[in-house]
Amino acid sequence: MRGGRNKMKKAFIDIKGMDCASDAATIEMSLLKVRGVKSASINYLIHKGFANIDDKVNENELKIAVSKVGYKVTSIRFEDEK
Repeated sequence: MRGGRNKMKKAFIDIKGMDCASDAATIEMSLLKVRGVKSASINYLIHKGFANIDDKVNENELKIAVSKVGYKVTSIRFEDEK
């Protein structure tokens, strides 16, 4: 990899249990604590969100970050950034 930078990808996350914007913000903060997560955006109205992550972050790390704050990931889909 050039310049020692990791390849970036996007994780699309479906989450169960959110009721308000505060829930979404709590999940975003928890995701941002995971090493390699560069940004996170969660929408409680549609129970979905995404995180921009480096390719070293795995699905389990994201699930743990969400479950630590009391919510459940129902699915995660990854897409490589172009």
